[in-house]
Parts: sequence; C-alpha cells; structure tokens
Amino acid sequence: MKRISILLIAFLLLAPGLGAGSNPSQPVYIYLYARITDHVNLDLTEDRLRHILPMVERYRKAHPDAHVSATILFSGAVSDALAERNSQTHILDFARDFIHRGIIEPGYDGTDEPTYKRRPFVELVKTKTAEDRWLARGGTAEKLLTEARDPLTGNPLPGKEGGLKKMQDTLGQAVCITGATLAEPDLPTGSMPEVGSDSETVNQLRRYNTGAIMFGIPAANPYHIPSFFAWAAAFSKAMSPVPETSPELYWQDNVLRTSESSELDNHLFRAMDGPEAFKTVAGKLDRSRIRVIHIEMGSPRSYLAPPFTLLSPLAYAYDHPDHPKLPPEAHRAAADISAAWAREDALLNWLAGDFVSANSGSGFVSSTELKRMAEPATGYSVTVDGLRAALAEVVKSWGNDTAPPKYLRVDGHYLSLADSFQVMTGALAELNRTGKLPQAVRVVPVFGPFETSREKGPGQGEVTIASIARASAGLTDRLHDDAWSPVPKNCIPFRVAIDGIDLNAAQFLRLMAEALVNPSPETKLSVKMTEMFWGREAIYLRTRSTRDEGGSWTFKPALLKP
Repeated sequence: MKRISILLIAFLLLAPGLGAGSNPSQPVYIYLYARITDHVNLDLTEDRLRHILPMVERYRKAHPDAHVSATILFSGAVSDALAERNSQTHILDFARDFIHRGIIEPGYDGTDEPTYKRRPFVELVKTKTAEDRWLARGGTAEKLLTEARDPLTGNPLPGKEGGLKKMQDTLGQAVCITGATLAEPDLPTGSMPEVGSDSETVNQLRRYNTGAIMFGIPAANPYHIPSFFAWAAAFSKAMSPVPETSPELYWQDNVLRTSESSELDNHLFRAMDGPEAFKTVAGKLDRSRIRVIHIEMGSPRSYLAPPFTLLSPLAYAYDHPDHPKLPPEAHRAAADISAAWAREDALLNWLAGDFVSANSGSGFVSSTELKRMAEPATGYSVTVDGLRAALAEVVKSWGNDTAPPKYLRVDGHYLSLADSFQVMTGALAELNRTGKLPQAVRVVPVFGPFETSREKGPGQGEVTIASIARASAGLTDRLHDDAWSPVPKNCIPFRVAIDGIDLNAAQFLRLMAEALVNPSPETKLSVKMTEMFWGREAIYLRTRSTRDEGGSWTFKPALLKP
C-alpha cells in the first residue's frame, strides 16, 4: 500500500495540467449523474430530485454550448414508490417532464434493490457443465431485472413487476444500466456479490434493452480485492492505446462501459465537494487521451450526519425493518445541507462557464452522447487485406509467447479476441468453399466462450490450412446467429477439434491467424500452447472462477469521434 501511495504522488506531480501553458491536450467530458434509489426515505429522495433537475436545466439554458445534461439512475423499487406517491406530490410527473424535454435521461441502478442480503442468488452447487452454469446465472439475472420484492424484506412479490422492467415501464427506456450484479449464497450474510464477467446478464438484458450503456469499473472496492486501484489503472491504460480512446471507456460484450475509476488521476467526484476540489483534480489530469470524469450529483451523504455517512440510508432501513426511516439524529442541520447544495451549484456554474470556455472541445456529455461518440462495436466490414496485414504483425510479435494479443486494429477498427475469431472463421470458411479469400468480412455481435481455462492446450501436432478452413466453415453460421436464446448460439466455442487434436479457442485463433497470413491449403502449421487470457489484467477483477470468464474475450477500446 505504501508503495502504491508513493507511485500515486509521483504520478500526480508529473502529470500534465489543464492550464494555458500545457501541451496540446485531448478534451475532457463531464458525465453528470445521480442515483435515485432510496424508496424508504421518500422526503429525502424527492428533495434531491427537486434540487438536481432544475439545477441541470438552469445551466443548460445559461450555457447552451456546454450541453449540460445528466443521467438520473432509478431503481425499480423507487420507481414504484414514486408512482404511488405521485397523486400526493406529483413527483413522478415532475421527473417525467424533465425527461420528456430532454433535460435529463433516465437510467437504471439495481444496486439497492431490496435487499443487500436477499437478492436473487445463483445456485451453482448442482450444475455440472458450463452450459448449466450459464443457464443458472441467466435465470437469476432475469429475476433480478424483472422481479418485484418486498421493499424491506426482499421477499419476492408474485404477480408484480420490479427491477429494470418496472423502472422502464414507469420512466421510459434506460439509457444507462448499472448495479445488475448477481449474487452467490453466503450462509452468514445471506448472499454476496459475484464479480467478473457478466455475459449472462447482458444476454438477458437483450430482451428488455439493447441500446443502454453500462457502468464499468466501480468507484470503490467493496469486494476487498487487493491492489484494486493499481489494477484499474493498468486495465484502463490497456483499453486506451491512442489519443482518440479514453481510459474511462471500453467495450465488453458489445456494450459500451463507462468507468467511475480508471487511471490513478481519475476517480468518481462528488459535486458536493465544490469547484475548488475539482480544480485540484482537473489540474493534475493526464490529457494525452480523451477523458471522461464522472460527477455524482445530490449524494445522500449531503444529508447525513456522522456516523450515518458510513452507511447508505437503505442499509439502515434493511437492518431496521421495524423502524426503517432514518432517525432524527441521522440528519445534518438544514444549514449544512444548504451549503452542500450551494457547492454543487457553484461547481456547475464554474464547469459550464469557465471550464468549458477554457478547454476547447470539452463539455458535458450524456449517456446517449457517449454512445453516439463511440464507433459501433459491430455492424461494419473490414477488408481481408487489412486483416491479413494486421495479423502478419501479430503473428510476428507473438512468436513463441503463449499469451494472445489484447485485440487487433484493422482498417482503423478495434477487434476484440471474439471479434477476431469471428471474422477469421468467416474469411477461412470462404476459402474452404471457393478456394479464395473474400475481399471483406463483416463484424457481427458474438459472445466470448461460455467456458474458459488456464490450461494452454496441447503443445505438439500439425494441422493443414485446409483442415483449419474446413473447421472454420463448420463454425461460421452459428457465430452469425444472433437470435436470442437462453444460451446464445453466437458464443465463441471453448474447444475446436482438428485432425484429431483437441484445441482450446485461443490455439485455434492462433492457427487461423497463421493460416490467413499465408493461405496455402496444403501447408502444415504446428500447434502451439496458448493461454486463453491476454494478461492478468483481463481477469483480475473477479470473485467467480476463471472457468466462467469468457467475457474477457470481448474487451476492446472504444474509438471516439466527438
């Protein structure tokens, strides 16, 4: 820990600033959001909404060129509570009006859905295969996204809808989704979060929402994973190789992810800390790549007195179901609450005015605008000449190493390992069919393997390029089948058998790369031991087994075009 602190201080001292004398720098985008998930202390929830929404509108009107906007994340439980309260206070009508006029965008946050200890959990004890585990997680994800639960006990409420489904039926299609985290049973506490690949949840989301972005690396380390922030910095750097990418953005399972923590100079900023604190952060920001700073508005902490700031209001409610509302001693004095809102107001005033005018190209960005700025993950074609040129470099640098590359860049597009597998099978399938490679191959959505392994596969044997092309032809139709099913057909296979040799997916990917560099059908290629993961950073943030980390095959940078 001491070593990490020393490195952090050194980094901040050396990082380029935002001042006029800085080197040419990339834009900084301000992503405003608020979490509206307290369905118990509704007076506090309503007060937060009635402060945040008009504040955003005020600065949106005063500084139209800054494009001030905010994503407001609602839970299913709070959406239901606001609907019930609407006849008394018209709070739901109030929020819908701001959404309708484009001042804010609605999102979904399932983090605080009732309750932390009684969330639907994944039962893996009786599962025997990777497909069984996928189905178990997928079924749990569907409950999490659709099931209504008692607001204090978390017990399911048959016949009612909840989660994402309730939120979208109440406030409209979510533009951002977070907190859809599965849980594993844990006898002392009820359940514990399962962290890592979330492909099964993404597959379920396709039934209800296909356009939302999702949060990526969280702001905190609630899972007590060692060296969390050092890992976040390394992963974020890997996902931002050129100035037109951002350490805060990446693709996973063809969903754009935006991170609250990235490199050591950027973590979640709370608006209640005010403009002076933000200036300190911004002045030390590395501007060599596009940056996205998450700013949380209207944090419940503004209302809470110590020691209640250590818990969320809902943590108190779930622990005290007989008297769930915050007690009087939990509330800050009215003057302190007003002062916190004044600091938020001052921050937006400075950001929309001075900061944007002093930093060309910078401004506020909504969830929809982030998605628009990012080059699509799929739905375009790459030339086979461009693919072969990129693969020639990869094969050369790969050498005898066992780790695969993180991703490819072909014709200006980034391809994940899963994308690369898909386009190579398409090209070689055409070689098998016609004896010639196609001019171009289309990039279509695929999932990573639904089973993975730390084993490197067999280290001997030879296969012909003709056999590789024939095996590719047997895979490509399935990889193009994007129709929804509980276990998607368009998953990269875990193993591929060629000429009696059982290869892991990374070994087959490597053989395809070598075959496309020199596509002579009778040429024989040697099988090489190959790891399934491109590095420790690809699977570091996890509590689930590495055997279910196929989503790491879909990581790739998000190329931005502001």
